[in-house]
Amino acid sequence: MKIYDVKYLTIVFLYLLLISHNSSANSSNSELFGENSRWSIDTSLRMTRNLDKSTNAYMQVIGLDVHKVFSHSTNDIGTLVFQPYIVKLNNVKNASFIFDDGNDTKLTWRIANFNYTGLAQGKFNIRIGHFEIPFGLEYQEDTNGTLRQLTVGDRGIKADWGVSVNGILPSVEYEVSLTRGSGNEFLSTGNPHLFSGRIGTPSYNNFITGFSWFTGDVLDGGGVTQRKKLGFDTSYYYYQWQFMMEMSVGETAGNNTLNSFAEVMWKSAQEDISSYLQVGYQRSEIDHKTSDKKAATSYWIAGIKWVGHNAFDISAQYKNKLKDTPTIDIDPIFNVQLRYRM
Repeated sequence: MKIYDVKYLTIVFLYLLLISHNSSANSSNSELFGENSRWSIDTSLRMTRNLDKSTNAYMQVIGLDVHKVFSHSTNDIGTLVFQPYIVKLNNVKNASFIFDDGNDTKLTWRIANFNYTGLAQGKFNIRIGHFEIPFGLEYQEDTNGTLRQLTVGDRGIKADWGVSVNGILPSVEYEVSLTRGSGNEFLSTGNPHLFSGRIGTPSYNNFITGFSWFTGDVLDGGGVTQRKKLGFDTSYYYYQWQFMMEMSVGETAGNNTLNSFAEVMWKSAQEDISSYLQVGYQRSEIDHKTSDKKAATSYWIAGIKWVGHNAFDISAQYKNKLKDTPTIDIDPIFNVQLRYRM
């Protein structure tokens, strides 16, 4: 890690901390961005340990999280979500292609969109900006900034720039989107694009099911890759337990793929402690142009999280393989993250 990077992140952190302190001392949360708003400074430090290679990698994050509801005298007009984050990597292997290398610093966008809800009382809304791809379990669960991730790795993209229609009907929730397919970057080469959507039962039910689709050309480290996927997901809530499952089939660059995922999560009665166990399986053709041979791998993940009353949380996670192949290798990985929201 370069010295000037550490100084830069420290200065940014202290500046944001000063803003947060002054704002909380002199005004309420809603007064800074107007009525019906909330905001916070979000900071985290993550350490990743590869137990086979005995190497450590680090990620430092500082960001702003703003939510604001715009209202008319009789109804809401829409909701703005604005989440720019500065991400600093140190010694990260196989870093995302948006970074120059594993020791880069970059401005990233988690969510940055406006959802216009003034047309039909929430039944038909229009969202524009940077938002999560509507597909499967990842779309339902807010895993941004956490160690716990679900099935986004199957698709190679989590959030994208574009437009969607969405709404909540008496027995159905839906979102259908047309996006750039470029992820964090709005401008890109190769003309990526993505059409995706999810239609499911209401998210306030104890038992939830959904059907998703995902098709288009997605930007990645090697250029643009054609991806197609159809998925089914289900969730069941029973007291302090949550059971989730997702299955999908599709194609990546013409090679057939099959993915399945399951998770069991437990939360304490106060919801300050949670733990989870995940199992995943993925199978794909190696090269459909030369043969029908397939490669398959499976893995398991165990994690735990503690949330303090002062907006501070600590989480840890361990991942290891159940079965792998020479073409798909999974190293045992241990993660620890400290996070604080001001």
